[in-house]
Amino acid sequence: MSSINADSDTGLALQRSCAAQPVFDADKKRFAIELLQRSKTGTKVFCLNDASPSILLPVCQQLSDYLSLYHSDLFIRLSAQLLEAKVTLALDPSRVIIALAAPVKYSKTLLAAIGWYKNQGFRFLLDDSSVSAHSAAVIALADIVRIDMKDTSLADAERLNALYGRPGLQWLADRVETEAQFQIYKSLGCELFQGYFFPDKLEIAGKKIEPSAVKLADIISCLFDPEPDLNKLAAVLQDEPSIVMGMLKVANSPLYRKTREVSSIKEVVTRLGLELSRKLVLTYAVLNSHNTPAAVTVLTRAYSAQSIARQWQFDAAHSQQYFLAALISGADMLFGVSPQEFLAYLNVPKQIADALSHNGGPMAEALALLLKIERGSALKLAADNAELPYISLYNIELAEVQQRLAQVL
Repeated sequence: MSSINADSDTGLALQRSCAAQPVFDADKKRFAIELLQRSKTGTKVFCLNDASPSILLPVCQQLSDYLSLYHSDLFIRLSAQLLEAKVTLALDPSRVIIALAAPVKYSKTLLAAIGWYKNQGFRFLLDDSSVSAHSAAVIALADIVRIDMKDTSLADAERLNALYGRPGLQWLADRVETEAQFQIYKSLGCELFQGYFFPDKLEIAGKKIEPSAVKLADIISCLFDPEPDLNKLAAVLQDEPSIVMGMLKVANSPLYRKTREVSSIKEVVTRLGLELSRKLVLTYAVLNSHNTPAAVTVLTRAYSAQSIARQWQFDAAHSQQYFLAALISGADMLFGVSPQEFLAYLNVPKQIADALSHNGGPMAEALALLLKIERGSALKLAADNAELPYISLYNIELAEVQQRLAQVL
């Protein structure tokens, strides 16, 4: 179990130590998030285990910030002792799903406490290790049953659903790694999913690149030109009204608005600055063309690569190259074409082409590292020594990307 220092700045301690891992529905839309912490010994789930107000209230405030920033429901884990104490949680019960920290012995007192929280509007998640081991009274309280697909055969998953399924009970398939697995578990009746299925590679030899990919290539070329031509950028975006409207909305928000509202892309870039404009334009462009899981993964990879370059003491120009290389490396899951095919539509520095085509140099090393972190985080695997120094960095970028996407959805 993991706990957070309540004296830390609100939300920041959670972002640094925990990754907000998404849970998706059958349409691959984000349903909820769960806070996980990876280490060499495995993955720990963030757990509330201290009922003292001096600890509980500040942590609940941090969790409330997550609810606001992510526009998403939240899975939280409680210790049995805290749950039995029936402490008041300063959280919106309609947005929170409660799970119990293992091991759990379901006494009458504990069952009554679960019912007490459910009467307030909280939902209850039951992990599959508890499904067969306990009475129908436990299962009757569950709103969601989570099945670890790494340790459960298809026959067992089907059997559990047949034995305990009922209207209103949702089944969550955990540690789903491929699109094929996602489709199989969906056919078995699972409605919620966690894992690494969303960046499943879909390369098709000779596939014609989609217009949306060509458009994104044009946008990238404009944004990352050494001396960006704002008139050219405005022309590229003139038939992308959702991107333009989103940018105008941000630029005219109270956070950035000054004496007057802006009404053009050129004015937006001037007001927000080039770096922030790059982030926002690419966020909108990627999200408009692709589903949320792919957008989260690719953008997090890109911004994490940029942060790694800075940590490795590269200058701003090289950091941008790391960002671009990571973004292009996601062409397979965004467009179903290889990064090498996508490169043909771009004029990029040789270092990027070498990293993506020949896996050469520190840029390729950074990309390989991020792919390991992505997969390990999604599948709740233990982290190796190479990953450990960069997990906190990845967590922060993941949080910022998801918050940014929540604002534009």
